[in-house]
Amino acid sequence: MHMILSGRALLGAFLILGFSFFAQKKNIVLELSYYEPYCGGARPTEEILAEAQKPKPYAGRKVILVAKSGKVDTLTTDARGKVKLKLKRGEYSLMETWRYYKKSFNGTPLEQYDMACLKTEWTKTIALLSVGRKETKINFTNELHNYCEWSSPCLLEAHTPPARE
Repeated sequence: MHMILSGRALLGAFLILGFSFFAQKKNIVLELSYYEPYCGGARPTEEILAEAQKPKPYAGRKVILVAKSGKVDTLTTDARGKVKLKLKRGEYSLMETWRYYKKSFNGTPLEQYDMACLKTEWTKTIALLSVGRKETKINFTNELHNYCEWSSPCLLEAHTPPARE
């Protein structure tokens, strides 16, 4: 028995398949925040130290979404540090751009860093996402930090300022 579909039936079948394909995507909103230490020269007050302990919105920053399949997307957070995603089922990693592109935190030359240490830093993710048919799991794996110029991860001691007496 052969089945012949008319143009309308074929269009209808395409629309149904197309809608079921898109229905498999999940809407996800992530709110990212970071910590910023006190980097000034004067001894900080208790208020300044307390402020440094408060999370701040990771606003207007780029992050990298890497699918287990290898597909890579660059996303930008909004003014509140939120990023909206529409993802198919699968496994994803969210990373800071400097880690994904294997650079230093603040763009300084890599010669100023311990390379073995940096290779470990580059593997760290912000979050791991698992999007299933029924549920989505988000595991925040690493806190975001703005580092002082002299305290970024893996900086060699020769490039740090002398300690105060």
